[in-house]
Amino acid sequence: MDADEQQRSGGPAADQGSAGGLDEAAAALRQGQWQRARAGFEAALDQEESAEALEGLAEAAWWLEDASQVLSARQRAYHLFRRRGDDLDAGRVASELGFDHAVFRLELAVANGWFQRAHRLLDDLEPVAEQVWLGLREAEVAYHTAGDMAGTRQLAAGAHKLAADLDLLDAQMMGLALEGLTLVGSGEIDEGLRRLDEATVAAVGGELESYKAISGICCFMIFACERVRDLERARQWCEQYMAYCERNGMPGYLAFCRAHHASVLEARGRWAEAEAELDGAREALQARPAWSLTVFARLGELRRRQGRSEEAAALFERAQPHPGGILGAARLAWDSGDSDTARDLAEGLLGRVPDADRVERLAALELAAELRCAAGEMGAAEEAVAEFEEVTEAVGTDWLTGSASHLRGRLALAGGDPTAARAWLQVGLDAYQRVGLPFDEARAQVDLARALHALDRQEAAREQARTASASFEQLGATVEAGKVRAMLDELSPATRGVAGGLLSPREEQVLRLLARGASNQEIADELVVSPHTVRRHVSNLLTKLDVSSRTAAAAWAHEHDVV
Repeated sequence: MDADEQQRSGGPAADQGSAGGLDEAAAALRQGQWQRARAGFEAALDQEESAEALEGLAEAAWWLEDASQVLSARQRAYHLFRRRGDDLDAGRVASELGFDHAVFRLELAVANGWFQRAHRLLDDLEPVAEQVWLGLREAEVAYHTAGDMAGTRQLAAGAHKLAADLDLLDAQMMGLALEGLTLVGSGEIDEGLRRLDEATVAAVGGELESYKAISGICCFMIFACERVRDLERARQWCEQYMAYCERNGMPGYLAFCRAHHASVLEARGRWAEAEAELDGAREALQARPAWSLTVFARLGELRRRQGRSEEAAALFERAQPHPGGILGAARLAWDSGDSDTARDLAEGLLGRVPDADRVERLAALELAAELRCAAGEMGAAEEAVAEFEEVTEAVGTDWLTGSASHLRGRLALAGGDPTAARAWLQVGLDAYQRVGLPFDEARAQVDLARALHALDRQEAAREQARTASASFEQLGATVEAGKVRAMLDELSPATRGVAGGLLSPREEQVLRLLARGASNQEIADELVVSPHTVRRHVSNLLTKLDVSSRTAAAAWAHEHDVV
């Protein structure tokens, strides 16, 4: 690989004076023949140890998922370059070692140490390709670990500009894609996706040479699509990139892409296929713990929905500190009735995600809004919903639009306005149906049934609940299916209206739960209303039944076969 090729790819180069075996190994590396390249570099090292052969060996091992060989060979190459006073090559290797420690070991302090060594060696040189790739490596690690959109964008923009000045197309497109990803994260969706589209077309269209640049750009695109919940866009790019990875023998990137593809399959209700993708990705990413976190989080969420709580808890534990692991643990706590732990986890995560990372905040905002509604904190819930809506308006995807309307409907329902709730929930339901999201659709139908019940439209309420129950059963969402079955029992005509029209439908529902021994908080959680609303209903039904206590109301309910 000549000097110009080395600059374009950001990878190692063979010394032009090296033996023919080293030249052949470098050629195999450029062609993506990883096993052949590794064998060639190992053979060259058997003859004579050189920094070039060690660097080439590390690069071949990188694609073969041999983390130990990557780190040992790259560190030995660094020391040999330093020993001969070659700051440029040593700086390049230090930059890659920083990235290696982040990806393979999740050792961020060590990664930062190597990045700083690279800066010390490279910053005072005239503009060179190694400075560009150092900036790109730092930007990518910072994006995934710190969530600092402004800082990451500044690093990416600086690398992009220098790459353009040096006419390094691969690095230029990589920088453009990273800028696009940060713009999407900041809520500037259209501009961000335009940059990502351009970079990705260059990557898959044959213009670029660096396998790491091509792979990184495609991952950034898929990640952006998933974050804004653009399922169709994510599906198309996942399929394109998975085919590319299979053709070029890139198991690590293929596995990471399969994990993202699994989220598309899960959202579409194809849970068995999603599980297969996640299991395959988990196996293939054993050497990359940093990349495995998202796999554990996604598989944990699938297990939670399937009612396999113990497995879900273990997976969420392994996924942390990934946000998906924290949110999953919060949802699991809420499923078990531990609303305090759920609140602590969700609010804690929301407090740690910077305001500037607007898209990353969406999942935490969604859960926080639901938990605040259940706690009767209507003002705080309104704030969360309003922020969610603001970002959704900028993004504009059907899934997010549906989620925003669904949240607004739940807020209205918790606030005692079933008429407004019904209208908002129908909008959300329509959006979910357009995209084809059976789990979200069923959840919206459950809430719509609650709103219809409160409006005394009992047959319509039962129809929505029956449809939701069938969907949950078909998906294998056992916990949700059980909740809906209990709801259908309460909506059954055989048990309705025992109070002879004395109580409203909602008051009858509260009376049934009260008679079963539920606290106000438990009733609020079950009905997705605030404890304040429950207290009002309890007070009203005590007055209407002419009884003085909850115990007397429970006795009345048992006497009249309400329970």
